[in-house]
Amino acid sequence: MDQETRLPLLTLDEAHDVIDVLAHTEAREGEWGEQVQRLLCELAARVPSRDVSGW
Repeated sequence: MDQETRLPLLTLDEAHDVIDVLAHTEAREGEWGEQVQRLLCELAARVPSRDVSGW
């Protein structure tokens, strides 16, 4: 199967939700804080920003 026919693993809205959850989790500074911060940064760098023009 070539890449053009593959479905995305997450929708853009779902990706933004995951980033929000990670940001909230990271803010609580638990045992996983460093790993959550790394993952949050990696995802945020790859996911386009939210369209906030309607806010």
